[in-house]
Amino acid sequence: MQKELIRPLTALRFYAAFVVFSLHASMLPGLEWLGHEHAELQGRLGVSIFFVLSGFIMTYVYYGEDKWEPTRANAGRFLIARVTRIFPLHLLTMLVCLPLGLKSSTSPIQLENLPIHIALLQEWSPIGYPGPGPNKVSWTLSVEMLFYVLTPLLFAGMLKAGKKKVLFLASIFIVLAALTLAFFTTHNDPDAFIKVERAPFRVTDYVLGILAFLFFNRFKTYSEAWKQALLPLGILWFCGMMALEYYRDEASGTNLWMLPGSLMVVLGTAFRRDTKNWLLASDRMVFLGEASFTFYMIHELMLRYGRQVLLKLEFSIPVWMYIPWFIAVFVVIQIAANQVHLHFEAPMNTKGRKWLTKVFGLEKKKTSVAA
Repeated sequence: MQKELIRPLTALRFYAAFVVFSLHASMLPGLEWLGHEHAELQGRLGVSIFFVLSGFIMTYVYYGEDKWEPTRANAGRFLIARVTRIFPLHLLTMLVCLPLGLKSSTSPIQLENLPIHIALLQEWSPIGYPGPGPNKVSWTLSVEMLFYVLTPLLFAGMLKAGKKKVLFLASIFIVLAALTLAFFTTHNDPDAFIKVERAPFRVTDYVLGILAFLFFNRFKTYSEAWKQALLPLGILWFCGMMALEYYRDEASGTNLWMLPGSLMVVLGTAFRRDTKNWLLASDRMVFLGEASFTFYMIHELMLRYGRQVLLKLEFSIPVWMYIPWFIAVFVVIQIAANQVHLHFEAPMNTKGRKWLTKVFGLEKKKTSVAA
């Protein structure tokens, strides 16, 4: 499979992160208008795309066309790669956010639960709530960590299922979706919105991403009209969800309603793998996609600190400056994210992966070739 596939999908991560940012930016003076009624759907759809895309990308990179080797060493190398991708930036941003959480009057940190947040286990249980973490967006990392722990097991099951791997995955998806619906039907409480983001209820997103890759991998051509239509149809699905929320004046329910739109957006982007369109696969957009994890991890903490400073300065701007102010805020955070990505996230990922692989004795042995 050509490496061009990864380019538009990498760029897609930037757009998903930007959607989440556009919601959180409403906390700044002069950007309150971004936090309109039912705006929380923006963040939820951005996260849903992330999770489905994660399943697609992990299968593309590690599983491929049944190339995964179900060994302990392979599983260990996979988990080390994912841990070193996530934890350095997670720990750094948690430390930076700690003063905010300790002084917060609306979502104070519960120090006794801090080890749970450090280990990224806070979303693994569907019941109970360990309170907010210092960096609030880290809840998605907890969900991703469960995905990664399950991935070697899922890949091994897919290999064992052979030609019935789609049936194997579809069965898991249906069971998890049914359990999710049953849980929220019988637990209709004020914490439902928090619980819908718990990791066990989001494994459906990840499994759907794996299924999406298996579906995509069957095609040799990508220019048919229906394939090109998937991306705009996915966007229209989300627009329809937003309109329906406004019309009904209530939340759209569980994450399952997001999945058709996320599936169409991810598949539609993958089917445009050969495009040279600036919006999808240019070097600039691919770089922003690579830096999107850093952007996602630092954007809210920068907004929260910025809010504290601007409120003390009694900052205000005229209406005609709302859009330029939004652009300026985004540019500042994006520049900061680029620098942190280049000088911290990427180097720490590479060094950490090499170090842990060596510590656990999981280096791949080089095979000698006879002269």
